Amino acid sequence: MDCPICGGTSRRDAPHPEVELFRCMQCGHRFSRIKPGISAEPYDPQYFQKTHRNWFAHPDLALFEQIARRAEREPEPRSLIDVGCGNGNLLRYLAVRLGPKTALVGIDLSANKSTANIEFIRGDVLSAALDRQFSIVVSLATIEHISDVRSFTRRLRSLAKPNGLAIVMTLNDDSLLYRTARLLNRVGISIAFDRLYSRHHLHHFSRSSLSHLLASEGLKPEAVILHNAPFAAIDVPASSPAGAAVLRLGVGALNGLGQLSHKSYLQTVICHREQA
Repeated sequence: MDCPICGGTSRRDAPHPEVELFRCMQCGHRFSRIKPGISAEPYDPQYFQKTHRNWFAHPDLALFEQIARRAEREPEPRSLIDVGCGNGNLLRYLAVRLGPKTALVGIDLSANKSTANIEFIRGDVLSAALDRQFSIVVSLATIEHISDVRSFTRRLRSLAKPNGLAIVMTLNDDSLLYRTARLLNRVGISIAFDRLYSRHHLHHFSRSSLSHLLASEGLKPEAVILHNAPFAAIDVPASSPAGAAVLRLGVGALNGLGQLSHKSYLQTVICHREQA
């Protein structure tokens, strides 16, 4: 199978119960296809309220602040769209932080109620009739869920004004957490590997594969923020509170070491749309 990032030859990686996992022999990008008989994860109210409740209940306010500071550098009046806005945590933060001089829009498959300061659109960004452009385009923890990442990246570019700001956050397959999960899987301890490479995520970007994709579609990377999610936001697959606590502590320790070694769990790339 051809790599969706560089077009190189990909081969099957380690076995997984839910997906066929592939790794590009040229650029190292990992991506997966859900196995027959396994359904894709639904993005329904339970996704936000139960399955990933910790993630949405404990937003990354440190990252939100960095996004706000980057946005403030853009000329006024500003407009910003959050693609894959989830339950709108970032937009509600920015509405307070940036004030009324920044028009805020969010689009997601799930429904959100618009407010006086935020326009929410329910729909698929790849097919939604959005004929506007924005000075700032943000997409956090979304691109890894998209099968056709090239079409998604082109859509992000089309939403950005010429020389507009684009901010894309996803997981980091180079992180210490991912590396440890792959190592443990090789010796028969698969719980972390099975979780990280589950049907939940279809793409696992390294720093180089994400930057390559963005640059090849006209979004020029200018800076990378390496960071971790808040400790309280960690979701772990455990059947008991004690088991969950042990796993959460292990993930927290790896994330801390990853921060020190510049191999953090998450990566946020700051880009500008090229003029041409």
